[in-house]
Parts: sequence; structure tokens; C-alpha cells
Amino acid sequence: MQQWWLKFRQMENRVLDFFVKHNILIIIAIATVLALVVRLKFRQFESGDFIVFLQPWFDELRAGGGLPAIANYTGDYNMPYVTILALLTYLPFSALTSIKLVSIVFDFVLAISAAYLVYTVAAKNRKMLAAGTYMVMLFLPQVFLNSACWGQCEAIYASFCILALTFLIKEKYWLSFILLGVACAFKLQFIFILPIFVIVYLMKRKFSILNFLIIPVVNLILCIPALLMGKPLIDCLTVYLGQTQTYAEHTGLNFLNFYTIFDTGAEYWNLVGTILAMMICVGTVFWIINHKVELNNQKILLLATWFVVIITFFLPGMHERYLYVGEILAIIYYIVYRKQGVLALAISVAAWITYAHYLFGLEYNPLPYALVLVAVVAKYTRDVFAELGASR
Repeated sequence: MQQWWLKFRQMENRVLDFFVKHNILIIIAIATVLALVVRLKFRQFESGDFIVFLQPWFDELRAGGGLPAIANYTGDYNMPYVTILALLTYLPFSALTSIKLVSIVFDFVLAISAAYLVYTVAAKNRKMLAAGTYMVMLFLPQVFLNSACWGQCEAIYASFCILALTFLIKEKYWLSFILLGVACAFKLQFIFILPIFVIVYLMKRKFSILNFLIIPVVNLILCIPALLMGKPLIDCLTVYLGQTQTYAEHTGLNFLNFYTIFDTGAEYWNLVGTILAMMICVGTVFWIINHKVELNNQKILLLATWFVVIITFFLPGMHERYLYVGEILAIIYYIVYRKQGVLALAISVAAWITYAHYLFGLEYNPLPYALVLVAVVAKYTRDVFAELGASR
């Protein structure tokens, strides 16, 4: 009996040693499985966007034979995503399952991308922080609701934006611009992170302005399958221009920002607000140049986050999903540097509220939340410029 007990204890200790040695990987594996369980819970949910847009587009592609139907596609998404939809029509799954499957896969790509960015910029405890980031991203409500519930694809372009930023920090500039080009191919909202690339170009002077041409070239390359199927080139080149006109009569759509306060007069604010957002970006670039800000990893991540936040805050016509990359970056910044936690929490809570309103019919008064965000963003902006000024 004693010999049996000793063998059992030895085996138990070996199991414990294995767990201690590989505890991060084990926890990541458990989190991955649980994240899948959470997403499967929403597998039958049909959002308004799915019913009105995604399912008709999918059915149109399937009825037209898949890839050949791209030539006559009538929706307003860019061709690389439409190509994915066309390929999905060959699978023996419903439109709902197929569309959500791609988005959910990219949830995990996003989590890995965010973890890699944290691993790149963190000075210590890199593995632990990266693992924690991976798990946080998988269980953020705006992440799993966007893909598994809504059927939207923000995780695709966000993954490539974050990877592009990571390789910008690593000074792998060609790869960074290629990845940014992939992000461009999936969502126009990639443009919110573009100012940090301009600033790094101006301040570090380690790559050519011609690198920016990589972005449209990559977009065009990813449109080649659609072009081969007969889609006119002009349609591929102007799809985003058409998107900007779709909701031109609105100052915003279920998004808490400056225009929640001024929720009328779109015919005035859409032009004035666009100019205001552009001038804020241009003014910031000149301020950074004149103050000779020395860019390091922290400053690049700080500025990348701030630009996404401030542009979506002052640009009219924003939807509740457009701050997605900013919400991810704000959380990453807090995880690494333990700063700006209030901002990360405030914009995430705002996203949860607006998602709940659209998806589940939550009733709320947006004005008080918008006023709180005005205060949060104002303090955040003051902190950002204080941090940049202190780096000279």
C-alpha cells in the first residue's frame, strides 16, 4: 500500500511539475476553448446588418455560382472581403455560419496580434503580459459580439493594423506597409491609424515616402481575383468613396462622440467636422515636428492610440464599430504601461452600451455618456501632450 502511495505521489508531482513549467500555455489553451464556447452561444443570433446586408449579398453570390458572381455584386464592401464571401458559398454551411466562422477565426488572429505587439514593446514580464493580452482580447465584449453575434468583420482589418504598427515599431517598414495595405483592403477605417506612419516618416526618416504607395498597390493586388471574375477596375477603386456617401445625412450612427451633442444639421457638420478632424491631425504633426519629439516605442503606441480616438471623436458619420482599433490599442497601452486606464475603460464601456443598443434594444440616453467622454478625451489629450513634451 505504501509503495502504491509513493508511486501515486511521484506521478502527481510530475503532473504538477508539468503544469508549473507550462502553466502559461495551459491557461491559454483553456482560455481558447472557453472563448470558442462563448462564441458558439451566439451562433444562431441574426443581427440587423446580417438580415439586411450580409445574407442578401451571400445569397446573391451563391445563386450566381460563387466567384463568377463577384462581377455583378451589388453591395458596398471591398472586393477582398467579397472574394472571401464568394469562396464561403462553396462550403456546405448556411450564410450565418459561414460569415461568422471567418470573423471568429480572425478574433483569434487579433488576439495573437495584440499579444505580439505587447511582447514587442514590453520591457519586462513579456511572456506573462502577452498571454494576458491574448486572453483579454478574446473575452472583450466588443470583440466577441462583433464577430459571433453581429457577424461583422472588424477583427480582420484590426489584426492587420496592429501587426502593421508592431512592425513599424520594429522598423520592418516594408512589411509594415504591406500589412497596412491588407488592412486597407478590408476596411476604410484603417486610415485612422495612418497619421502615426506619417509622423514616423517625418521624424525618423528611415523609409521613403514611396512606401505609402505600397498601401494601394496591396489593395489592388488583393482585388485581382475580383478583376479576373469581371469586376470593373473602377468599382474596385471607388468602393470606399461610395461608402462615405451612404450615410452622409447623419452626423453619427449610434456612436458616442462630439456629434452626439450636436445631433442635427448634418449638412453643416459633415463638412465642418471633417475639416476640424483634419486640422487637428495636421496641427498635431506640426506640433510634434516643432517640439522635436523623440519617438520611442511608448510614444509611437501612445500617438497611434490617440489619433484613432481623436479622429473618431471629431469626425462625423462614425458608427459604433469605428473605434474598434482604438479600443484595442488603449487596452494594450494600459497593459504595458499601466497608464490611461480611465480612457481604456471609458471607450470600451461606450462600445458595450452602443453594441447593446443595436443588438439587444437597450434603451439609454446618449447625451450624458457623450458629455463624460468629452471630459475623458480632453484629459487624455492633455496627458498625451504632457507626455510628449516631457520626452524632448
